[in-house]
Formats: sequence, C-alpha cells, structure tokens
Amino acid sequence: MDKKTKNKKSTSRSPQMSECPAGLELIKTGVIGCLPDEPLTILWANTGFYLLAGYTAKDFYKRFQSLEEYYNQLPDDYAAIRQAVMEADSDIELTIRLPRQTDGFSWVHLLGTITINPTDKRRIVQLEFTNVSKLAAEKEEQVRLCEEQQLCFRSVLDTYEGCAYISDMDTYELLYVNQTSCGLLGAPSSKVVGQKCYEMIQGRTSPCPFCTNDKLCREEFYRWEFFNPSLERTFMIRDLEINWEGHRARLELSHDTFSAEYKLAKKDQERDALLSSIHGGFARVDARDMRTVLWYGGGFLDLIGYTKEQFEQELHSQCTYVHPDDIGLMTNIMEQSMVTGNPTAAEGRIVTRDGTLKILALTFSFVSAKDSWDGIPSYYSAGLDVTIERMEQVRQRQALEDACKTAQLANEAKTSFLSSMSHDIRTPMNAIIGMSVIAQANLNFPEKIKDCLDKINTASRHLLNLINEVLDMSKIESGKIDLAYEEVALPDLIEDVMNVFRPLTEEKQQTLHVSANRVRHEKVLTDCGRLQQVLVNLLSNAVKYTPKGGAIGLQIQESPSFAKGKGQYSFIVSDSGIGMYEDFIPHLFEPFSRADDSRIHNIQGTGLGMAITQNIVRMMNGTIEVKSTPEKGSQFVVTITFDLCVETETESADLAGLPVLVVDDDQIICESVSEILNELGMQCIWVLSGREAVNRIAAAHEAANDFFAVILDWIMPDISGLETLNLIRKKVGRATPVIIISAYDFSEIEDKFRLAGADAFITKPLFKSKMVHTFRKFCRIDRSDIRTTRHEKFAFVLEGKKLLLAEDNELNREIAIELLEMHGLFVETAENGLIAVNKFKASAPGEYAGILMDIQMPVMDGYEAAKTIRSLEREDAHVIPILALTANAFASDIGKANSAGMNDHIAKPIDIGVFMETLQRWIG
Repeated sequence: MDKKTKNKKSTSRSPQMSECPAGLELIKTGVIGCLPDEPLTILWANTGFYLLAGYTAKDFYKRFQSLEEYYNQLPDDYAAIRQAVMEADSDIELTIRLPRQTDGFSWVHLLGTITINPTDKRRIVQLEFTNVSKLAAEKEEQVRLCEEQQLCFRSVLDTYEGCAYISDMDTYELLYVNQTSCGLLGAPSSKVVGQKCYEMIQGRTSPCPFCTNDKLCREEFYRWEFFNPSLERTFMIRDLEINWEGHRARLELSHDTFSAEYKLAKKDQERDALLSSIHGGFARVDARDMRTVLWYGGGFLDLIGYTKEQFEQELHSQCTYVHPDDIGLMTNIMEQSMVTGNPTAAEGRIVTRDGTLKILALTFSFVSAKDSWDGIPSYYSAGLDVTIERMEQVRQRQALEDACKTAQLANEAKTSFLSSMSHDIRTPMNAIIGMSVIAQANLNFPEKIKDCLDKINTASRHLLNLINEVLDMSKIESGKIDLAYEEVALPDLIEDVMNVFRPLTEEKQQTLHVSANRVRHEKVLTDCGRLQQVLVNLLSNAVKYTPKGGAIGLQIQESPSFAKGKGQYSFIVSDSGIGMYEDFIPHLFEPFSRADDSRIHNIQGTGLGMAITQNIVRMMNGTIEVKSTPEKGSQFVVTITFDLCVETETESADLAGLPVLVVDDDQIICESVSEILNELGMQCIWVLSGREAVNRIAAAHEAANDFFAVILDWIMPDISGLETLNLIRKKVGRATPVIIISAYDFSEIEDKFRLAGADAFITKPLFKSKMVHTFRKFCRIDRSDIRTTRHEKFAFVLEGKKLLLAEDNELNREIAIELLEMHGLFVETAENGLIAVNKFKASAPGEYAGILMDIQMPVMDGYEAAKTIRSLEREDAHVIPILALTANAFASDIGKANSAGMNDHIAKPIDIGVFMETLQRWIG
C-alpha cells in the first residue's frame, strides 16, 4: 500500500461506530475498543467513557473517529498510548491525561489489553480509563509542601550565625554550606559544594578516623567538641542525620568558641529567620490602651489577612481584626497575665480583610514599663491558626453523636429482633419438610428418595449457616466473616439454590425465570457457601415480598474482564413484588432494619439478611445495586470478579455440524442457548412458539434433514410443551430426540412427558456442560456406520469427476485434496483467483465438473474470480457449479457469494459429511 493510500485510509470515516458490548455498560469506568492501527480507530465506547470525556455519544462521534484525533491537543499522551499498544505483549498500564470538552483534561489511570473479537476474529485494543485527578492533585500538593519546607529550612541555615554545612554520609560530598562557613573556609559556595568534607574542612586526603557518622540519628542532635588543627580553632558541634534532596545526609551546626563578639544585628537576623520559619504570628500590644500593635513578626500579617500597608493605613495598627464578640474576653485574659504575672492563654476569633472567620490559639505575657526596653508596658502575644482543627473537632463530635444515635437505633432493633426472627430460618426448613413429605410419598422409588435427600442436605447446610450467623452477632456486626476459597462449579451451585426455592415458588404459584447469559467459564475460585448465602438471601426476599401469581427471576451473566485469569459475573435477582419506597433504600443494608410499611407488617423477618448479604459481597470485592419501584417490584444486581479455574476444553468434535432446534418463548434464553451451541460447532435454530416448532420439525423431516435434537420449554403461552411434544411425535415419530427444559421441579410432570415421548430433562439455567452431557446420550454408536454408508454412496456418485480448487493456503489445499481424492475425485489446484480463471479459460468445455473457490486470496479474490468466470463468452461458464469454500461463514458472506455468481457456500473447518452432501447435490 503506498503512502497516499495509507493516509487516505487512516482519515476516512466509517459510517457508524459499533455498539458497545452490553456487559461493559455495567462498568462505571470509561471503556473504549479500538483497532490496533496507526490512528487507533475507535470502534465503540461505553457511557462511562463519554461522561469522563465530557461529551454526549452523538457529539463525540461527530468530532472524533480515532484516538489520534481525540488526543490532538495532547500529542505526547497519545504517543505514549500508541507506543504502549505497539509494544504490548500482555496488559497495558499507564497514567496519562484525558482531554475533556470544557475543562482541559483529567488525569486517568489506563488499563488495556489486546483481545480477539469472537465475531470477525479481528484484534481489538480494549482500554479502561479511571479518573485519578484527585490523587494527582494531592501528590502535586505534597511535592509543593515538601519544596516549601526545604526552602524554609535552607533560609534558616542561610541566616544561621554559626557555621552550617550538609554532607552526604556515604560519599562525604559537601551538599550545602552557609555563608559563615564559606567565610571561615575562605572559598565561595560554588568552590566548596561537591568537594569532600574531610578535604575542605580538615585538610585530609581520606575520611577522619574519628568520624561521628555512626553515632548520628534523626531524632536528636549528637553534641561534641573538636579542635580542628587545619583551622586552628575549637568548635562546639551539633550533628543530626537528615534527608537532603534524596541524600542520607549529615547536618552539622558549629560555633567558634572565640567568636563571642558577633554583632547584635546577627542575633536579630537569626531571631527573624527563626520566627519566619514558624507557622503563626507574633505581636506586641500596648498595655496602656490594649489595642495598639507596637510590633509584629513571623506570619502575623498572613494570619490576619492584611498587607503591611493595609494594616497600618486601614486598621491604623489597631487589633480591630478581633471579632467584636470576643474583644471583651481577650481583654480579660490579657489583664489576668498582668495581675498574676504568669502567661495566659485562650482561643478567640478574628475576621480577616476578606471576611474569613478564623479561630486562633493565643498566648499573652505581660512585661511592665520598668522591665521593658523602651519603658512601654506591653503584652507579648503569639497566635496560631487552629480553625481547621476546631472544625474537625466539631465534625468528629457530630459523628460521635450520629454514631450514638445509630447505636441506640441498633439496640432497639436488636430488642425486636429476637421476637421477629422467623422467615430466614423458615425458608430452608420449609424445603426440608417439603422434601421429607415427597420422600415419604415415594418410598418405592429410590431415585426420587435420593433426589429428595440431596435437596434436604442442601437446605440443612444453609439452615446451619444461617443459625451460625444469627447466634454469632459480634461477627456479623464487626464484619469478621472469613472466606474459604475453593473451586466452585456454578451449575452445581445454582442447582443447589434452585432446589431450595422451586418448592416455595410453586407453593405461592409464582412464575420462576432462570437463565444463564454468556457464561463461558463455569468453574471459579470463591467461597461456595457465602456466595450461595448471598443468592438465597436475595431470592428469599423476592419470594417473601412477591404475592401469589407474581414473577421471580434469577439471571447469571459473565462479562469480559480486563485482567487475565479473571471473570466478571453478575447475578441479577428480580421480582414483581411490592417493591420499596425510595426513602427506605439507603437503609436497606443496615442491620436489623425493616421498612415502616403497612404492607409488610404481617410478613415475618429478621432485618438481618441484607446486612449479611452486603457484608459478604464487599468481602468478595464485589458490588450490590438496588432498583425498586413500589407495587412494581425490585431488582438486585450483584457483580463480583472471580479468579477462573483451569477447565479442560469440552470435547465437542462429535457434535460439530449437528442441527438443533430450540423452542422457548423467552428470546433471551433462545439467543443464549444459540450462542453456546454455536461455540460447540452445532447448527442452532430457535423459535418462540410451539406451533412454529412443529412446522419447522415437519419441514425438516420431509426434506430428509431431521434435527439432531429438539430443546423444548415446558411452559409456553401459545401451546404448552406437552401439547407441542404430542404434535411432534404425531408428525415425525420418535426419531428426533426431544429434551424438556424448565425452571421448575420435574417430579410431577416427568411421567406425563415420558409417556408423550420426552427423551431427557434439563433444569434451567442452561449451561454448556449440561447440554454437552445430554447431547452425548444421543450420539449413537451407529452414526459412524451411517456416515460410512453415505460416504460410499457419495464415492459411487462422484467417482472420476474433476474439480478445480482455488486455495492460496498450502496446508488447506493439501487437506481438501486428500478429502476429495478419498472419494474418487480428481483435483487440479490454483494458488489464487487469477490462476483459477486462466485455467478455466484453457480447459475444454465440461473438463471440470465444478469449481471450489476460496474467498480471501492474493492477486484476485474469490468473489472477483467467480464474477470473471461467469462473464466469459462460453456456454459452460454460466452453468458450471462454483462453490465458496471459506472461513467467512456469516449470512452477509453467503449473500456476497450468491451475488458473485456462486451456487453454494461451504464453511471452514470442513465437515466432511456436509462437504460431500453439497458436492453430490451440485455435481452428482
């Protein structure tokens, strides 16, 4: 591809973006899918991404088609993303900026992975953006404060009247010297810093044998006295270990014992430097009027919010910044210092120039006129801003009061708890009693008794867990519930849960809907008992708060996970019950809480189940969301990410190509089952009514192309499953296996269905493992004999005929030639479409019985080759069978093949039975 074509391709706009995968809409972070091309063309994005970027989906699509366009204002960030994608051989992780429509950008944490789209086998880059702007701002503020403290510290050292120097404790390199030290050493700082301390200060060529580095610590100064022969002076030294710009460093402060004549100005300078390094302000107030500020220092002006000019010109150096209501209190505190002769302290409020109210901690010390250096009696005061601390104390006090009220409400709830504890215990007990009755009624049927005992065992274990939780209240309230991780088969877990609730829903004549959507990994690592407890609690409430004739639903769904070896699962429990009022939902998960609702006064409950449920879900690092509408019902969505267990691939070669008809009035179930069967290589057709199913089965039977099996729902609105089964048997006899599915217990209807001709029963939800196990029962041993007979028939019909095979892949050509020659056919090959056209042109009329045409080939593809052959001016060019032999197996691909003049379509990988039947149909 030349550069011009490449640029044109990269800027072209697709007609529309793809729809975001449904599972990713549940994720609150921003997620996009891109092609791994040069501009990272955007295929789809979820709602969370549009919210993060500050665009509507429509506006975003109009503006941007690729990540490169979107990052036009931040090219460096795009370059980082692009480089990470190009170099990625596993997961991608970056912290970058994300452009926003109105306010610049946000800092985001980017996680990405490269996956294969199961639909078209294209590589897709999936990127997840999490907003971390707040964390970035906090980090920046920490760096600023650190630099500010370092600057303040350096300022103090610069004005220190003695010698001060800092050296690296590992390399002895001088990192800092103050001006006093430079004067003593007779060299400027630029000549000293970077040299060895023992060379510059002591005139040595190696470290001092008496070095005190090993005696230093960070908590307190090490004090010692040392005569420096190089400088011919004795020094009083204080050493401390510090961190200086990332170095483990030694701070040394020293005074020359012979330099007592330092000027008073130096001491004043030292005093001012020390005062400026302290957070707070100092003031000297005239004791004669107790209003005039004679002197101030430190952070006084910053504290009151005035500049020097504003304080002197607007306030006339008066302390009128004190809150009017606190002036009297401050005056009394100051006078106490004068009377007692001791310092006094108090807290007072001030008002800054911009109107901000601050709380200051103040100290006052009185100095009389006699003791004052200028004869003016004064109060020396120091003030610190404690506004934030006092506000935090108020907040904490309010939090304590709220906690006290919560504890009081909890105690009241506990008091009523002992008298209302019933439903959570009665649910499994009801299952135990019900199964016991059924077992007693079926003493002559060991299989039925075993089934009842299994269900009694499941309910008993749940009852034991519930009692343990109720009795151990301290564990529940503190959240100290240990999780025991183990390998869990989700089909078994769901079946155990449904065994508890099927009798309850039947007793209340409720409709039960159970489905599994896109569950590709059935074994996960989790706490089986705790996960079961979550589902039982949610379903228990659904049954309890839904009246007779209502509907209960449980849906299990697996969504793609960005982390390898993990899967995100959603468990959705819904009902058409009484629902909840909006004001109660925030209190739903509080222990012992029940809504003050007249509709539930006669419904028993502990008020504990939902608190336990939320606690367990959080411990599993999951989330639980609630939607509810009064009189319409509730929906609970539990989302948890599990570690996936290594599963052996389901061996389904013996099922490949077999046609199956799915009959269910729930379209979601039909689509989910169809997806599973397609993964197994089977051909799935689904219908939504019994009548349509009967018509399809009869038509297939008349065409001698019977379905391998029929999956039939028990309860349907048009005609029931039993009526449908009777009609099927009347039309086609017992040749086609029929599998009955239902969310309910089969015990009452099993005999009726078996008499009507049912071959097997599966309970919902339908998992891949269940269906494979059932289908294998119908893979009879004599199928190979049937295939052998068919192949012999094909060999007899096709033997001696010559085909032209256009296939660019050498291995695929070898496989096709071997299969065709096994049936007595002669094969001539072509490496691309153009060669195939030329060979057909050069052949005698009728030499080839047919042409097998691959689609994706170099030079000329299969579509163009077929069109070219059909356009040739020779009679057989218009009638010779041309069959597409390709991995492009979608309906749109079949349509393209027909438009190009091809007669039929054979999908790869090749099913030899279908392959030979198609050849026999067109050239036999």
